[in-house]
Amino acid sequence: MGKTRPTDSDPTQEQQAALLTESGNAPTVDNEAQLLADVFGEPDANGVYGAIADGSAA
Repeated sequence: MGKTRPTDSDPTQEQQAALLTESGNAPTVDNEAQLLADVFGEPDANGVYGAIADGSAA
């Protein structure tokens, strides 16, 4: 997993900038795209899995 959440209640501007650019987010498994497609179908043109075809809210 990524880094632990910061607990500083008053971070400096530099600390805030680092948090915005270093998320540590990445797929948790090597075949994440295939797993998502298996569950929700192929992604739409925007790369969204399981999107509602007409774009309306469910």
